[in-house]
Amino acid sequence: MSLSRRAAIGVGIAGTAAALSQTSAAGQPNPLPLPATPLADKATALIDRTLTPALRNHSVRGFFFARAVADRHGLRPGADYDEEAMYLICVLHDVGLAETPSSDQRFEIDGADQAALFLEANGVTDTRVDTIWDAIATHTTGFTDSPVYRRRRPAESWLAVAGIGIDVAGAPTDLPPGYADQVHATYPRLGGTRVLTETIEAQALANPRKAPPASLAGEILRLRHPEIAQLSWDDIVATSGWHD
Repeated sequence: MSLSRRAAIGVGIAGTAAALSQTSAAGQPNPLPLPATPLADKATALIDRTLTPALRNHSVRGFFFARAVADRHGLRPGADYDEEAMYLICVLHDVGLAETPSSDQRFEIDGADQAALFLEANGVTDTRVDTIWDAIATHTTGFTDSPVYRRRRPAESWLAVAGIGIDVAGAPTDLPPGYADQVHATYPRLGGTRVLTETIEAQALANPRKAPPASLAGEILRLRHPEIAQLSWDDIVATSGWHD
């Protein structure tokens, strides 16, 4: 990580800490609390260390927007969904876009694998690993819109993806009045979805194997770089040993 990037992250964290300490000093409850668990703290430290400030803020905003979605559906943390698991899905969902070396898998799968390894390294081996892996691996597929998916998966899965989706392509009107401004005051967009798109694009250009047909990265390359020959469905059929 470059010195400038470390400094940028440090400034962002320091600014957040200052804002929260001022709130505490004024005797007011923190309006944007994060889950206060050792595992959540370790996940926060991980993204502070590995993600750019823009991606880090996007990931945390996804959690707060997911919390708003849960409230809209009348779902209560600890009763209707696991808030820590929802937080982990949100903050770890883009670790496959970190600057550290990664696999040839699409960033969603790579990130899901890294999240699972992080959880297992911290003693989590139960079904939460599967829940978090599933949500991260499929967060760009639209699976979580399925009513059957929502019925058969823990609520934190689709709530997290819904919150992430609002931050990517939603609007302030998808949230309670003034809530987006409140979240953005602490976690500014820093380029938001455009920076996210450019990060996916840059990763795919560096390693086209991470942009297979029909993936988000593959679609971004197809639209932005028509000069690059890409594997198509017809290519896949043509190479089949069945000669159909």
